[in-house]
Amino acid sequence: MCYDDMKIMKEGAHYMDLEKLHAFLVLTNTGSFTRAADELFISQPALSKQIQSLENELKVPLFNRTKKHSSLTIYGEYLRPYASNILANYRNAREHIRQIERLDEGSLRFGATNFIGVYLLPPCLAAFHKHCPGITLDMTINSSRKLIQMLENYELEFILLSDYISIDEERYIVEPWQADTLYVTVAPSHPLGQRASIRTTELNREVFIIKERSSSIYKFLHQKLVPFGLSLEQPLFISHQEAIKQATMHGIGISILPEKSIILEKAAGLLCTIALDETALTRSIVIVREKERHLTPAAQEFLTLLRRMNFKP
Repeated sequence: MCYDDMKIMKEGAHYMDLEKLHAFLVLTNTGSFTRAADELFISQPALSKQIQSLENELKVPLFNRTKKHSSLTIYGEYLRPYASNILANYRNAREHIRQIERLDEGSLRFGATNFIGVYLLPPCLAAFHKHCPGITLDMTINSSRKLIQMLENYELEFILLSDYISIDEERYIVEPWQADTLYVTVAPSHPLGQRASIRTTELNREVFIIKERSSSIYKFLHQKLVPFGLSLEQPLFISHQEAIKQATMHGIGISILPEKSIILEKAAGLLCTIALDETALTRSIVIVREKERHLTPAAQEFLTLLRRMNFKP
């Protein structure tokens, strides 16, 4: 123990505990003492006391307080990532200790984008649950941007994304898992339904059903196909992939979807796929995790299982 640590312990009539840090983060996320107290199942005066105690320990104000809202001061902004890190490290250490002898209890938190979580991971979840029934799996399905943010905040042990998402490879390990190909997708009754392939420019005459412009798949298709003449002049924006499939099946327009997401619809004759003449829309699904973070035994076991399994229709 260094001198500064000993000095802090001698001075410390109060110690910064995990409960106060958790209360600080909940208040940070809600921006309201009333909502934060409800979420923590404590009274508002009790929450105020915890925050005041934390501010007294640090000798700085952490929140700007008004009657309706609380926002972080510059000191609170500085504390926020450290508080997230401390709580995440504690949770990780607790899970690691619980699982170090045997994988019969504990939990595993990880994340995936919608396509990966819905169409690729269920067989892996089933296999892991059979192998480690005592481990509670907590899978978050969200946008790539949100998942990266949660990984940065140590809320998840690892995430699964498409490889066209920008990742800081100095901080993260990016491990390829499996390949995925996207195809132009139409209803069988569509005029293009009998075509084996088409030129990219032919898509410009159709209603193009796609996720919003801020989505990673929109940016991927824009980057890949605009050089070949795609204009995206008639987009129909739908934020959910299943809704895009339904709209395509009803003949509203065309879409570009991952092949592995429409296996059942193709087999039932509800959708057809068409290749592009100029390029193949191939991407890689990757596993992303922190370089400096020690994975729990449950996370290590799950990743070992992922590496062994290949998606098979």
